[in-house]
Amino acid sequence: MNIKLKSFLLIIAVLFSVEVFSQDYIMSDDYYSYNEDIAGSGIKKVCIFKSLTGVTLKYESTALSVNFYSYRYSISDKELVTDVSPSSSGGVTTYTLSNLVDSRGYMVEEDGVLKAAVWIIDYGLHQPVFTSIDVVESEDKCENIKLYVTKSDELSFYTNGGAKRDVKRKYTIHYDNQVWNEDNLQFENKEVVVPEREVGAEVLVSAPLKDTKFVLQGDQFAKYFGVAKQLESAAYSAISVKAHIVTVQEKRNVANEKKTEGSDLGGSAPVTINFYGHGNEPVVDYYTWLIYNSRDMNNPVDRYTDQDIKYTFEESGDFVVKLEVAGRSSMCIDTASVSFNISISSLDIPNYFSPGDSPGSNDEFRVAYKSLVKFKCTIFNRWGKKLYEWSDPAKGWDGKYNGRYVTTGVYFYVIEALGSDGIRYKRGGDINVLRGR
Repeated sequence: MNIKLKSFLLIIAVLFSVEVFSQDYIMSDDYYSYNEDIAGSGIKKVCIFKSLTGVTLKYESTALSVNFYSYRYSISDKELVTDVSPSSSGGVTTYTLSNLVDSRGYMVEEDGVLKAAVWIIDYGLHQPVFTSIDVVESEDKCENIKLYVTKSDELSFYTNGGAKRDVKRKYTIHYDNQVWNEDNLQFENKEVVVPEREVGAEVLVSAPLKDTKFVLQGDQFAKYFGVAKQLESAAYSAISVKAHIVTVQEKRNVANEKKTEGSDLGGSAPVTINFYGHGNEPVVDYYTWLIYNSRDMNNPVDRYTDQDIKYTFEESGDFVVKLEVAGRSSMCIDTASVSFNISISSLDIPNYFSPGDSPGSNDEFRVAYKSLVKFKCTIFNRWGKKLYEWSDPAKGWDGKYNGRYVTTGVYFYVIEALGSDGIRYKRGGDINVLRGR
């Protein structure tokens, strides 16, 4: 066997004799244990210290022969560590290594077998250097913006086979924003913290809804040691806008009106709804309301430019109310909408009632109705004399004429009404007064 082949096989034997040791190195100071991307590296863990000043490394062993080595780039350039102090007790020897050197792999050799290494980093010598953070509007600038970050933060370790692997630094990004609070029904200021992550030269973040500055903070090691640095951008003038609608329908507590169940908005016409517009002010400057009947979404029924509006729906159908908000620069627009149904009309007329007999129980002549926008009812006696007339379908006749209850008998009604769906009602008939006073 020639000399070159012997040398090659010796190197292979050394590399494959590196094992993961059962014992662990004992560090004298607190450190950040970085365990990413170490599989197959011959490195058990990467230990990052705030400073190596006064830090020692201890290892316990019962082996007859123990040596310690450090390497910079690979196991092939390993050097014997001489700053080692042994101390024996009960058959176990504790070895203390001092004067540790930054960016080195330290490994132990027990009875000729090399154990997996630990990599040592002095963070004080590798703190990130921030240069600039600039805000640039992206193509979808109303939704996202780009941050261009200039920094110097390369940090790495080497496997015992000589492969360079990066230590991944992670940062957080902070900025002020506005968010919609559904409980309080308003926009509120809130700090956004982009979760800790790697930050390259270009970072995409959601466009803020208020003027703000962007702050880059980190890295995770500096945060761990309480020495985190930060870099602040110049002030950014927000252009992104968001719209929200708050609705309050004016309720009618009318016993004889047929209700439409299962809907917060809409129901029996006429329906009056207050629409309150909300935007992330002061970025939002313009509010536009568009009211559509769903049969024609190209042509609004009405259009308003107030922030809040009040509208009465007198026609039946499915309606969509949209709110558009625009920013002070008019570069961004956002839309919110609500949908609801105004029911078709109906009219039911009773044929008897008992005025003054059982208060609160069928003691008035009232129609049962839904979605009537016009109404008139007239009561006559058998000789055609008008006794009473009213124009609100929610009301009725109490069976009195000139302040006194009429006598029992047959009376007559004439009703003219208009439904929200355009149906015209003309009804006439008799009504029996069963008992009066």
